[in-house]
Amino acid sequence: MEYACILIVLVVIIVLYFLYQNGYLKIRKIQEVKENQIKIACVGDSITYGFGVKNWSENNYPKLLQDMLGDKYHVANFGFSGSCIGKFTDFPYMKTNQYLKSLEYDPDILIFMLGSNDSKPFNWAGKEQFKEEYLTLLDTYIKEKTIKVYLCTVSRAFFRGKRISGMTNYGIQPKIIEEIVEVIKEVASEKEYELIDINKLTFDNRIWFIKDNVHPNNEGIKAIAKEIYEKINNKLYNIIDI
Repeated sequence: MEYACILIVLVVIIVLYFLYQNGYLKIRKIQEVKENQIKIACVGDSITYGFGVKNWSENNYPKLLQDMLGDKYHVANFGFSGSCIGKFTDFPYMKTNQYLKSLEYDPDILIFMLGSNDSKPFNWAGKEQFKEEYLTLLDTYIKEKTIKVYLCTVSRAFFRGKRISGMTNYGIQPKIIEEIVEVIKEVASEKEYELIDINKLTFDNRIWFIKDNVHPNNEGIKAIAKEIYEKINNKLYNIIDI
């Protein structure tokens, strides 16, 4: 009986470790911020979190971005799977603990990549409402201080098999994704925020996605991290100038 209990405990530990390392658990540990580090908050949904990424703790995109940028920066992952822009959706980002933590983090740079889950039929209420709520959520990060804002368009979602219309896995609607991308580009232009076009990056790269055709695999996540890094690296600035 004793050996059976030990075996069960070991199996549970192994399963939990597998789930953690592959991005299926919504837990993370943010390293302590060192003096004079520039703080970067990565805000988003499951793609920011790293759902489905192998060896998640080392390969989610905020961690890869941290490795690329080095110790001058402190990059924190505030992604939350399934979250949305809209306040009346099934899972508003504003109601997650990661939202509150991202505000407390008080970032110097915001990397903002939300909107995919708003494309689901029961969440989508049109471009105008999405834009209004997108701006409302975004403004909560910038009303208290001046920060550098990078808006990321959402990645492409691919249809399964030979389908060319309707929904992909999880109810994502590619046609609505196109409208969401347009809104994000409009906001970036109107507010003069930096735009990182992740949709364009992933558009013709189906091989960068896991079997669900929605979440990037390790290769896709690495490409996203590199794209964000190059955008930030080309805009290097002194924290005093913010």
